[in-house]
Amino acid sequence: MKMISTKLSVISSMVLALASVAFAVDAKSGIALSAKNGANSGIGTQTTGGVVDPDNTIRDTFAQSFPTGGLHDIKGVLRRVYGTTFSTGNSPSESADKFMKKWSMLWKVPYSQLEKVGPTEDGAHTQPLVADDDGENTKFTVAYFRQQAKGVPVFRSYGWGLVRNEDNFPMVLGGGTLRDIGNMEARLEGTDIDPSSINLGAISGQAISQFSSPPEMSSPRYVIWSGLDEDVQASKLAVEFKVTGGEGTDSYQKMLFVVDASNGNILYQESLIYHGSVNVQVNEYVTSDFKADTCGVETTRAMPYAKVVIGATTLYTDVNGALSYTYSGTASVVVAPTMSGKYFTVTPGSGTLNTVISQTIADGGAGTFLFNPSAANAAITTAQTNSYEMANRTRDVCLLANPNYPTVKTQTGFIIRPNVSGTCNAYYDGNINFYLSGGGCSNTGYGDVVCHEYGHHLVSCAGSGQNQYGEGMGDVMGVMITDSPILGYGFQSCSTGIRTASNTCTYSSTGCSSCGSEIHSCGQLISGCVWDLRNSFAGTYPSDYRVRIQSLAVNAMLLHAGSSTIENDITIDYLTLDDNNGNLGDGSPNYYAIAAAFNAHGLTAPALSLFTITAPNGAPTTVLPLGGTTMAVTITPVTGVVAAGSQKLFYKESTASTFSSVLLSSTGGNNYLATFPTFNCNTSVQFYIQATSTGGTPVTLPAGGATAAYVATAAISSATLIADNFDGSSTLFTIGAPGDTATAGIWVRNAVLSGCGANTVSYSGTKAFVTAYRSCEDVDGGKTSFLSPIVDASSGDTVELSYAIFLSYNGATPTDDPLEVFVSNDGGSTWVLGASYTTATGANTWVLKKLNVLNILPVTNQMRVKFVAQDNGTDNVVEAGVDSVTFTSVKCADAVFGDMDGDRIVDSSDIGLILLDVGPCAGCPTDLDGSGEVDSSDVGLALLEIN
Repeated sequence: MKMISTKLSVISSMVLALASVAFAVDAKSGIALSAKNGANSGIGTQTTGGVVDPDNTIRDTFAQSFPTGGLHDIKGVLRRVYGTTFSTGNSPSESADKFMKKWSMLWKVPYSQLEKVGPTEDGAHTQPLVADDDGENTKFTVAYFRQQAKGVPVFRSYGWGLVRNEDNFPMVLGGGTLRDIGNMEARLEGTDIDPSSINLGAISGQAISQFSSPPEMSSPRYVIWSGLDEDVQASKLAVEFKVTGGEGTDSYQKMLFVVDASNGNILYQESLIYHGSVNVQVNEYVTSDFKADTCGVETTRAMPYAKVVIGATTLYTDVNGALSYTYSGTASVVVAPTMSGKYFTVTPGSGTLNTVISQTIADGGAGTFLFNPSAANAAITTAQTNSYEMANRTRDVCLLANPNYPTVKTQTGFIIRPNVSGTCNAYYDGNINFYLSGGGCSNTGYGDVVCHEYGHHLVSCAGSGQNQYGEGMGDVMGVMITDSPILGYGFQSCSTGIRTASNTCTYSSTGCSSCGSEIHSCGQLISGCVWDLRNSFAGTYPSDYRVRIQSLAVNAMLLHAGSSTIENDITIDYLTLDDNNGNLGDGSPNYYAIAAAFNAHGLTAPALSLFTITAPNGAPTTVLPLGGTTMAVTITPVTGVVAAGSQKLFYKESTASTFSSVLLSSTGGNNYLATFPTFNCNTSVQFYIQATSTGGTPVTLPAGGATAAYVATAAISSATLIADNFDGSSTLFTIGAPGDTATAGIWVRNAVLSGCGANTVSYSGTKAFVTAYRSCEDVDGGKTSFLSPIVDASSGDTVELSYAIFLSYNGATPTDDPLEVFVSNDGGSTWVLGASYTTATGANTWVLKKLNVLNILPVTNQMRVKFVAQDNGTDNVVEAGVDSVTFTSVKCADAVFGDMDGDRIVDSSDIGLILLDVGPCAGCPTDLDGSGEVDSSDVGLALLEIN
């Protein structure tokens, strides 16, 4: 206080002179400018983020948001989003859902087309993956999303997110077979899509003509057909159904058809019988070497999970074929095992079911039973025990890797059909079926032939397509059970198999593989990768290599939803399942082994970085106009060495043509600090980090460097007051204003316009505000308006309004029918014209526009915008649209203490404004010391700030 009083005594002679100046100032306006008002929380969300450059594509924005992430395309179609953590949440579902809400347009699919339904039989949204070491929990959860339009599913179109089951549930991998279906939703308007409306008789003719006798048909359903896998086709309404015919004969067929709903033309067909004639190694009914019945030495092994009837009670043995049963009393009981079990039912296609003679066992006694007891028994009986044993083994391996594997975890009574009429084949059709011996082939109910066919079942339960992938994974299941690369040993000869996983097959973009394009030959790609990885793991992890490879192979099937091809997205799946830190840029614990195995077969792994560049605290979205903003950077060598002095921050304002750079400062070890220079306020600043290896190779953060740079706004803070793309279930924008006279073409929030030169797509998402919706219904008879809600922009030093417009006159060039944008600062009582557009934007073209609101009128806490379309005078065809309206308030500098008129300088004008309020004035901005009274102390505090 002494210091203040001393200074006041020196300047007291100034006060009266300053007062005369002060009374010439509009005190109210000066005070209002320094008042602090928050944004209306009911309208927008306060943020400190900047505005993303509107010219950036969503892929550019993704690269800025996830600099260590990657987008993996196959034949121009996005299949995997990988490399880092993409979202977090309170649950796996919430984490994946956040990602899909923000990034589904990477696939050109709006989030509104996704529903939380999975590809598995039960449609489960989430599925646990990879059993943890404790045997109770899992390491991952995959959350699935099915694409649909108006409730009609898009055929085999799914997206998914793989989430680590740890704190905040980070999503580390995204994938899918989602596809752009264009304006299909609009085309379905008014269409009866209830399954009961399907006239199957009218559209099934082409499908039925492929059957020699009248077949059975399943209940049909509507689907959207838009191609399969990477083949994206024009979308159309279709009907999916299954047809079965000739069961029990050589002409047995079970087919899936997708046909054009309008004419029955077949769009896609697929056999649901998956043959295994070139399969894996074989055992005599229970042999130690998994060979065919005619090739191996038989042995006695336990029958796992066998069904045993004791009196009126049905029980099941354990995995070792053992069973203990306690009952009331001391009488003897009759024990009768059957040639079936808890999980599988053996139903021979010919011959009789193996049986054993029941035994009466006294209290405390024991009984031993043996199915097919004689080594001299025919292959027809041995096939029953062989197929039962191998099916159980395959199921056990699956559930060891993932105890929550869909369908399998709860399935009982799955049918095994050995000794089906025919030779030299085996197949899966929802059951597994094995042929009799003959024609130069052994009975196929043995060894890895059984594993292969049950592998088809696992692929089906995972929601994947079959074809080449199904054949390959069938072979993989055989390899994992037998731990041998030879597949189908003894199928035709006791000296060889049919295929081998120890192969040199490599990927071909045109012919599937160097071993051929036939699906069994192509399948050798994945079995070859797994076998090579098995060999590597056997050397590194000799005690548990089989468990490790089984965990990767089984769980990766659940990431192949909707697809049936073998591409190197599978490589990324294996790496991500193996990863332990959510960053593939620095590899995974077994990166080199997995990469070597898959690279050898042309399924190339993403390369490791020379070094990784990360921003531990993220990249700033606002930078101080006066400079000094810092960004922490970590540069970690992986396979390269960073050249000294190459660690730099590159930056430029959006109007600059080239980037400038400044060296990072070292803070010790691999850590650095980037310090930003000064910028013009409310400019868009692009920036990236770059370091160069000693070999001259640059590495950037984000990965795209200058072409995918981060974007920040030069400001103290930025608040988004309105950000509405009109795709939500509701909006705060309203239609209609005083002076509207239009009789047609009234604004409506809907999907898109159609007809008469109107737009058929929205700027973002699926909806926009458009002038009417029905074909060729344009604006007539005057004006039509829609208005924003009121927002508070009073605290902004600059306020920006951005919006996308579409405008068409159907070829005409009128000048009196503009699309106009008005701004109000009094809640809509009065309006000022901000922009007027009379030039058509072009067919199906949106143009993003921006207005600096402060160039139009002063900003207040009652800001509002109005869009007006009109047809005046001559009757023209006027079609207009507005989308993605954003109101952003930017603060350029902190408030200056004592600055009453908002010019950020304390001078005589501010002293005058304080003097106007002298006296009791609780809560007044001029009461600088908060005493409740404006007096000499407040004047003194302001005088101390004069420069």
